[in-house]
Parts: sequence; C-alpha cells; structure tokens
Amino acid sequence: MWSPRSLIVWAALLLGACGFQPLYGARDGGAGGSAGGRLAVEVSRIAEREGQVLRDALAREFDAGAIPVYRLDVTLSEEISTLAIDSQGDAIRRRMTLTARWRLTPLDAASGRAAFSGNARDFEGFNVLASDFANLTAERAARERAALRLARRIAYDATARTRIKPPA
Repeated sequence: MWSPRSLIVWAALLLGACGFQPLYGARDGGAGGSAGGRLAVEVSRIAEREGQVLRDALAREFDAGAIPVYRLDVTLSEEISTLAIDSQGDAIRRRMTLTARWRLTPLDAASGRAAFSGNARDFEGFNVLASDFANLTAERAARERAALRLARRIAYDATARTRIKPPA
C-alpha cells in the first residue's frame, strides 16, 4: 500500500508545512546573526588560564567567519572548594566553580541594537589523588569541561537575548 519512497515524500511535505527548521541549517540571521543562524561576535581577551580556555570555547560557539556585529566582554572568577575528606582529614574530592559576568555590546552604536549582560555559573567536581601530576591533570580537565558548558550557556543566553524584539 505505502511504498518507502511515498512515505519519505509525505514526511518531507508534512515537516515543511509544520514550520520545522533544522537546528543548524540555513535561516535568516535575525539581529546580528550570520547566515548559519549563529551570532557574529568578537570575544575580548579574558584574563588568566581559565579565561583563555573559556575564550577559546566561546570563539567556537559563535560564528568566527562572519564580520562581528557584537563584542563580548567576560569577567571570570574561579573558586575551588573541598567536597569530601577521608578519615585522616585529607581532601579526596574538590569542586571547581566558574562564574562569568558577561556583556554583549554592539560594535555599531548607530545600529540601534541594545547591549545585553548576564551571569553564568558552572560547577565541576574532580578527585584528589596521591600524585601531584594526576591532580593537575584532573583540575585542568575539570576546568576545560566547566568552561565548555559555560561557553554554551553564555552563547545560548546571548543569542536568545538578541533575538528578542524590543517592545514598540
């Protein structure tokens, strides 16, 4: 009755009619976006090693190939606290907290675009081992995981805020 080819044709027609849009497909750039739907942003330098990791992750989240429409300034702080101790009183588990305050500023003040700001925070745990090298590696890996998630959160928030139309 239904051939596989006819099912595919009907599915394509139905998806096209319902307003479905691919997540990373081509669509209009909106307010400051590029043709791929990602925001065109110049990411300013962020101090310290954790700032370099976050800046690299942010550069991957935004459209690096487009002419920047916004500049993103980020202030980052890192805190490491002890989560668990063993019977001798030595730390065996730690938690890293990365907190970012960000501000997205339009590069062209005459464009009428608004500046946006926000806060983002991410947590990552890691074990404390007997080897100093293993501890440095675990801390570095935790920092990179937290920075990647933080960059996604900042990019999502910044992109969402630029898509909101101001009240008329």
